[in-house]
Amino acid sequence: MAETTGLRGKLHQSWGWLLALGVVLILFGFLILSTPMGVVTASLTTEMWIAAALVAAGVLQLMHGIRASDWSHASWQMFGGIASIVGGILIFLYPTFGLVSLTMIIAATLVAQGVTSLMIGGGVGDAGSRRWLILSAVISIVAGLLILFDLPSSAGWTLGTIVGAALLLQGVSLTLLALDVRRATA
Repeated sequence: MAETTGLRGKLHQSWGWLLALGVVLILFGFLILSTPMGVVTASLTTEMWIAAALVAAGVLQLMHGIRASDWSHASWQMFGGIASIVGGILIFLYPTFGLVSLTMIIAATLVAQGVTSLMIGGGVGDAGSRRWLILSAVISIVAGLLILFDLPSSAGWTLGTIVGAALLLQGVSLTLLALDVRRATA
């Protein structure tokens, strides 16, 4: 309990910064979602960051494999690094292919999560909880299938929409946290 009180005190000291960050994230999320080019730009930017992360991780993995040459699995480490570098470079060179691939993964994940939620929903005893779980599952499955059936055109907006929505929701949660901390300790 003392740790929570100490954390609340620290958050209270910087509630203004939390509020400012929340408002900025809300603005950027809204900007991305409200401008068609914002969604496309966010999709491409997200894809480029993923490609850069793949290349950087691949270089580090390759270097680790080279430095650990006496390790029996070093060749697998180097192979994994090379695969990551090649994947990142391919995304940089062929951004449309990268967007389509990432969008397919997201859509398939939505469908898979929806199916598993449906299965879990069957085992939940409480009818009220089950209803919300099943509704969430159906929405997830339908969203995933709509994205899959709209490929490749859905690739241009899917990642950007997810990024915009995530920024908007994170901004709202930080803003509410800042106001709650300010109000609770005032």
